[in-house]
Amino acid sequence: MTASAVPTTPRYSRLEDVQGLVISIIEGAFGIMLLRSAGLMTGGTAGLALLLSYAMGWGFGLTFFAVNLPFYGFAWWKRGPVFAIKSFIAVTAVSLLAEVLPDYLTLSYLHPGVAAVLFGVIAGVGILGLFRHGSSLGGVTIVAVVVQDATGIRAGWVQMGWDLALFAVAFFVLPLPQVMWSLVGAAILSFVLAMNHRRDWYLPG
Repeated sequence: MTASAVPTTPRYSRLEDVQGLVISIIEGAFGIMLLRSAGLMTGGTAGLALLLSYAMGWGFGLTFFAVNLPFYGFAWWKRGPVFAIKSFIAVTAVSLLAEVLPDYLTLSYLHPGVAAVLFGVIAGVGILGLFRHGSSLGGVTIVAVVVQDATGIRAGWVQMGWDLALFAVAFFVLPLPQVMWSLVGAAILSFVLAMNHRRDWYLPG
């Protein structure tokens, strides 16, 4: 491939970067709120935090923040300080927003199937936006991006492998219908990432 044929995408300006991160964070937090409203879970460290919050009665926000702490050193080492700091900010913001949103937005009824589909689409687009602006929602998504960069295996497939292991545990914590609907949401999210997160389509912000 000649130099002129290599896809080039301008780097984001500071304003473009900030607005992209803010929008993606809001999408991630709203997706989590949908899951909690329907008693569902997902994959990644968000799924681990949800599972722990259901099983132990812990608050999601603090649990999500805590389970991601071990991954920032890895992110700093493999992707650099900017990626690690942006991921820390994104996780912290989602942790806070996920706790605050239910105080201002309540749903009288939400079918778990609808929650699963909406979560998969909304959170998938949110995580995709974080990736494109050089960030992530921590944990497994950090590992997924690193693996994609190193091997070419798309981040969505890496995420799906973790999800399968996590859902195997979920069968012992949640009712079967909730686990099955949660699987639908996680599969949609992973599909969105697998189809749309391609390194050759853009340069990190």
